[in-house]
Amino acid sequence: MKFNLLYILTFILLTIGCKPIDKVYSIRINNNSNDTIQLFASYSYPDTSIINSKPYLYIAYPNDYSSIDSDEKWEELLPNNIISIFILSIEDLEKQEWTISYP
Repeated sequence: MKFNLLYILTFILLTIGCKPIDKVYSIRINNNSNDTIQLFASYSYPDTSIINSKPYLYIAYPNDYSSIDSDEKWEELLPNNIISIFILSIEDLEKQEWTISYP
């Protein structure tokens, strides 16, 4: 009985904080090259510098695509209605001191 009650309370606590996602807004980046690329999305325009800390990088394999997703409309998410997307090669990233992170 105690186990069932604990299970039910845990389930309720986990579902209370969850926001249902009605729609996903995606920006699709096609990689038409023969090289694997990494993508970094920045929402801080007009600052177009890449941060020094380890950024979250999206990966797009050769002749494939990657998507940058949001559960909010991009017009509401972006303060200046501009997103900067940096396309980086694996070779360039290996020269940096970042650790490459894969989604």
